[in-house]
Amino acid sequence: MTSGQQVPASTATPRVAVLAGTPQLVRAARALGIGTVFVHDAAQPAPPVAAEADAALAVDLTDTDALYAALAPLHAERPFARVLSLTERGLLPTAAVAERLRLPGNSLHTVRLLQDKQRMRELLNARGVSPVRTAAPRDAGDLAAFCRTTGGPVILKPAAGTASQAVFRVAGPPAAEEVWQAFRRAGGTRPIAEEYLDGPEISVESFSHDGKHTVLAVTDKLVGSSFVEMGHSQPSALPAPVLAEVTTLVHTFLDTVGLTEGPAHTEVKVTGRGPRILESHNRIGGDKIRELLRRAYGLDVVALTAGCPLGLLPPPAEPPVPRRGAAIRFLIPPPGTVRRLTLPDTAGTTAEIRLDVAVGDEVHPVRSSRDRAGYVIADGTDSVDAARVCAGLAARVQIETGE
Repeated sequence: MTSGQQVPASTATPRVAVLAGTPQLVRAARALGIGTVFVHDAAQPAPPVAAEADAALAVDLTDTDALYAALAPLHAERPFARVLSLTERGLLPTAAVAERLRLPGNSLHTVRLLQDKQRMRELLNARGVSPVRTAAPRDAGDLAAFCRTTGGPVILKPAAGTASQAVFRVAGPPAAEEVWQAFRRAGGTRPIAEEYLDGPEISVESFSHDGKHTVLAVTDKLVGSSFVEMGHSQPSALPAPVLAEVTTLVHTFLDTVGLTEGPAHTEVKVTGRGPRILESHNRIGGDKIRELLRRAYGLDVVALTAGCPLGLLPPPAEPPVPRRGAAIRFLIPPPGTVRRLTLPDTAGTTAEIRLDVAVGDEVHPVRSSRDRAGYVIADGTDSVDAARVCAGLAARVQIETGE
């Protein structure tokens, strides 16, 4: 190229479409010099982040034809490098429209597989990866029969559920009818049943580039009786041989489902028979895990998601070494109407307290992650220290409820 020759805008400035995206993804892309077209749900008001993108479109996110019709002319005029999303509702439409536009990224087949726990489990069992006995009960009688087959408790959950909603433990055949009705009342659909897996629950954050996977962090989880997460700590305190086994399993799992690009959040149970996959998502974990990664490892996975596929940031070459520990604890006050709120002073600390309730709000029994009342997040010299800081502050948060 001769001196003074202009570089075409399409070459000089890459551009991405962000579907139902988080503000962080739009901001990370813009910070890297990436042009952004933000697509939000036409049925809802435009979120504030729409004003931060170079352009914004309101489209029915469930209508792939409408998405394609909206983005194809823009792509023809100035090609997109990727279509991206980090929100659960945006993952399937992102894969679908990227496939229509013939853009790189995770296949629609892979994303559908990750969002269908029954199909995912059937594939894993067929390949001998993390085998778990499973069934698709049609009624309480089927559920009771499966309990008899396993000889122990089972888990009943929706095949496409999120946020720990409508997940129940079935103690045995006599409890099948009651749990089946509770599952229905909780809005559960497409039920699947799996043998109950005993042992600590963890989640694994990973990042993939050109089909190569790197585990970024393993998170220890506190899970309540209704299977809703009550807290997380990084890095995991599990022994190194167990973490090595988990890492190997997650690499095999991601290869099996065909994930090739971007972040993944994979939930695992560490059983006496070895680690077992529970579920996975091709996005960063929720519950502020993104912030835990930043505090403990200095990682900005959102920036990686935007910049790495475009060659603007290098992919992680190996698992990072933690610089500190980080933890989050969720606030679970007694059910009732909020009467008074009192927060401890966090001045001079790195801790942050967030309340998701106000005086007059109703606090419900915790049946999904949406029922939690807020959180305390902090870092420390290690994960134990961070958890100690969180627990101490959470104990001093007063959310008084009454009739």
